[in-house]
Amino acid sequence: MKTNVRMKDIFYLLIFVFFSSSFFTDLTAFPSGSADYQLFEREGKQGLKDNEGNILISASYDELGWSKGPFEVFNNVLGYRQGSQWGVISLQNEIIIANRFSQLYPGAKNMLIAGIKDPASHRHLMGVVTIEGKEVLPFQYASIRLTDLRAIVSTRQGSKYVYGVVDFDNKTVIPSQYADISFLGSLRFAVRNGEGKTAIFNDKGKQVLGFELDSISNFRHGYALTYENHLRGLINLDGAILQPVKYKDFKVSGDGVKALDFNQWHVISNDNQELKRMRYDALLPYGKGLTEVRANDKTWLINTEAEALTPKNYDQLKGFDSGFVAFRIDSRWGVMDDQYNVLMPARFDSVFLSEGMIYTREMIHGKLMWSMYDELGVKKSHYNYDEIGKRTSHLYPVKRQGHWGFIDRSGEEVIHCVYDEVSPFVDGLSAVGFHREFGIVDKTGDWIVLPQKARIRVINDQYYVTNDGRLTTLKSLDEGTIYFTENPLEIKENYLLEHLSDGTIWKIDFQGRMVKPAFSSDRYQEVRAPSEGFYAAKIDGKYGFIDAQNRLRIANRYDEAGSFSEGLAAVKLMGRWGFIDKLERLVIQPLYNKEAIFKNGLAVVSNDKGSGLITPEGKPACPFDFDAIERLDNGRFIAKKGNKTGLINESGRIIINVKYEELQDLNNGYAIVKLFGQYGLVDLNGVDIIPIAYDQLIYDPNNGNYLAMKKSQWESVSLP
Repeated sequence: MKTNVRMKDIFYLLIFVFFSSSFFTDLTAFPSGSADYQLFEREGKQGLKDNEGNILISASYDELGWSKGPFEVFNNVLGYRQGSQWGVISLQNEIIIANRFSQLYPGAKNMLIAGIKDPASHRHLMGVVTIEGKEVLPFQYASIRLTDLRAIVSTRQGSKYVYGVVDFDNKTVIPSQYADISFLGSLRFAVRNGEGKTAIFNDKGKQVLGFELDSISNFRHGYALTYENHLRGLINLDGAILQPVKYKDFKVSGDGVKALDFNQWHVISNDNQELKRMRYDALLPYGKGLTEVRANDKTWLINTEAEALTPKNYDQLKGFDSGFVAFRIDSRWGVMDDQYNVLMPARFDSVFLSEGMIYTREMIHGKLMWSMYDELGVKKSHYNYDEIGKRTSHLYPVKRQGHWGFIDRSGEEVIHCVYDEVSPFVDGLSAVGFHREFGIVDKTGDWIVLPQKARIRVINDQYYVTNDGRLTTLKSLDEGTIYFTENPLEIKENYLLEHLSDGTIWKIDFQGRMVKPAFSSDRYQEVRAPSEGFYAAKIDGKYGFIDAQNRLRIANRYDEAGSFSEGLAAVKLMGRWGFIDKLERLVIQPLYNKEAIFKNGLAVVSNDKGSGLITPEGKPACPFDFDAIERLDNGRFIAKKGNKTGLINESGRIIINVKYEELQDLNNGYAIVKLFGQYGLVDLNGVDIIPIAYDQLIYDPNNGNYLAMKKSQWESVSLP
């Protein structure tokens, strides 16, 4: 950052040098603690002036500031660098400490953390000096962090660093043997051992709490939060446990302490029998005999006895049909097998499973690369690939160094990565791009069709199509060209559809024979997809119906037309919709506002009164009292009026009154409903099964029960 600033200022210097023989270039003003000062440069050297422009330190130094951290005037002194060494200068432009340190930056009170280069290892040996240069701690540490009365220090042991605490006479307070130490405030230190557990020591070096915690917060108002997995507890300065590690969270203020428990979850059967009670943020259906638990951003799986099947320190889980589970820790993914044993540790950027293979992506030599493993966690791909596609036939498309090929399940590159592009295998053949030309290869990589300029699409093991500009050609692997055209072609399973410029559609078989024309635009303005053997067709601006032989079966007399379903089709006359049969009899008069279809003997229609249901005879199956009716896949209907919802059965009878804020038909004889912000369960007669008394209710279809939740609230707690 500083280099960029200097380059900019030098650029300005070159511009203005012609106008002044004596000049100063202001550099960026710095934030809090130094807002009253500005750096400036002169002939590549830095100096300091105040905001009134008075020069405090002449521009004589390679750099002013500190070797670490932001620019800061510390106790009226500043670091300066000449060459590679740092010293201390006062705001009166007097050298206080000569430049002899390889590192120098502010610590606490009037002390500076300094470093000198070890001639043997070329590492920085860190110590502490006062701003006058008096040595406080000897230069023997790898790192130093200062508190008001103590120093957290580290030393190197082999390839690792160990941490301890010393006083300012360099006497040991906490031995240098721990994985990490941090200052908690209130004269307390969090000390982490090699197993990742944390204890609390006071500033005398006495252990006030054993290595029981995952971590701990800073002390505030004399209290600190303790963390174990997803749980929180509360301790005081003496390490005394004021609240056990079982809560979701705490609020500590001058007014006291409040605790928040986890939400209370009830596992309930269809007959409202409570099977289990648990406290977590969330429970989610997962699988047979399994439930996913979420608490304080951690997630794990439990069985029907609420026993944890997976560790409780995962951030996310993703299940697969094979029973394997992908898990995320921070931003990295790993894989567990179907017995929840860690198969692959969390070191991948992405993982997914498909057809018995595990695809992984990770950073390799600065680039994200894909690999493939089997379900035993054994790496099968011999190379790391730019991309790996899903299996086609028995092979997997892979991209390496910008080119595509195929590997088998053993990772063998059976078709080398030499192609610009590849397509999925069809009957053992793949269309490939090669040096900007296109051909067909078999599963061994042998050429079946040599490269050519026209793009290729494989139809089956006998035929393929080439596209060269507007020209499309049907070819046989044995006989060569069969049919060609410049008209658009649709490829079907065993024939082609050719769209002529006049709108006519010809059906072409794979011998190149024209089977029959379809519908010509000189007669039809529009022909829609068939329904029950009839095609809605627009003729002279009106709609009728034709059959597959081009015969007009229902006259073109309608403003609009729908599709036939259960023998009836909706048609529009004079702005309203009714229904006709295949003999063009007007079975239901045009009385309705929207198009509709019959399904299972009922149609959802609407008129000026509202929405309702009618039978194929046009008789109302329910009152037209609703704002909307939604057909469900199970044959029932959701009815809505205002912000209220109910349920109508397959014959049109209202079975659950339209009085609920939400309604979810579970398709098992019950429905989850919401009333006055609370959830419960009713049967299809509207009778309460689970009281409407929960903040959330989830149906678990895997286990045939319900997960009901009541939210927890903050509560004041009394402390010893």
